[in-house]
Amino acid sequence: MPSLNHVQIEEVARVVQGMGIEPMNLYDPLYYPESNEPIDRVLMYFIVMVAMDHRLSKYGRVYQVELEGRVYRGADLLYRLGKIRYDKHPDFFEPINLTKIDVNDVIKWLSIGGASPPDPEIRAFLLRDIGEKIIKVFDGDPTNIIRYSSGYLRRDYGYGFIDILKVFRAYQDPVEKKSFLLAKFLSYRGLLKISDPLNKRVPVDNHLTRIAIRLGLIDLENIYREKIVRNEVFTYDEDILIRMSVREAYRYLSDIAKIDPFHLDDFLWSFGRTICVRDKPMCTKCLFKEICPSYRSNLFLNEHRYEDTWYY
Repeated sequence: MPSLNHVQIEEVARVVQGMGIEPMNLYDPLYYPESNEPIDRVLMYFIVMVAMDHRLSKYGRVYQVELEGRVYRGADLLYRLGKIRYDKHPDFFEPINLTKIDVNDVIKWLSIGGASPPDPEIRAFLLRDIGEKIIKVFDGDPTNIIRYSSGYLRRDYGYGFIDILKVFRAYQDPVEKKSFLLAKFLSYRGLLKISDPLNKRVPVDNHLTRIAIRLGLIDLENIYREKIVRNEVFTYDEDILIRMSVREAYRYLSDIAKIDPFHLDDFLWSFGRTICVRDKPMCTKCLFKEICPSYRSNLFLNEHRYEDTWYY
């Protein structure tokens, strides 16, 4: 079973501590609704878009296209297409419309040039599920999700925001990647005022997992390391064990460094896309290279292979 390497976590925390991380801009008009948009529409936009935020590049196909004079890739392309749809057809994100979404709707929306989502059937199913449950469980009003939580992520008695989201199939990941990503986005927009900040966690995806493994924040048993080297597919349970260990490592790191876990995620996600990348990590530009066991050994493991999921 993976374990936390507390000594290495403390080493990394000392580097992170003085970085002065700038939170991401959730008002960028290329990707997100403007600040004067109705709250219910903004909520639905983020609930839908985060639900779609998984496994865009898969089976060797990269989700990337040149659009508007620049190259968009992965989540950037997803949210750009989401914002274009929101600007032209904001009713697309309304619960009643989501209940009618089919595969062709998803393909038409999220495909452009040679880029297309790898699982349109699953995405259509997740969107219909959101629409139906917003109507049935929350009386058609997405603001009730926040109202019912009273601003708590977790509650000793009753349900916090993270727990409430589990009613939606898109948000049932045991490691809660999408749930904490949505909480981060909504808190940055001022829509979710978090009453229990100690319950914040980083939303663990493939980038954060890869960084944790390479930096040695978690110790993997040889059986797992060998599976990664052989590029073998991990099981559902193994995926949960590894990602939960990664999440706890970052919780400990953020506590030591006294950094908001959401701000830490902003840095790590960008770092994983630009520096600590899969195939050719940019170690000469890495601020962790002096304490990185992978850099010292010149052995760079990737994240474990687990592709067929809508969790992350």
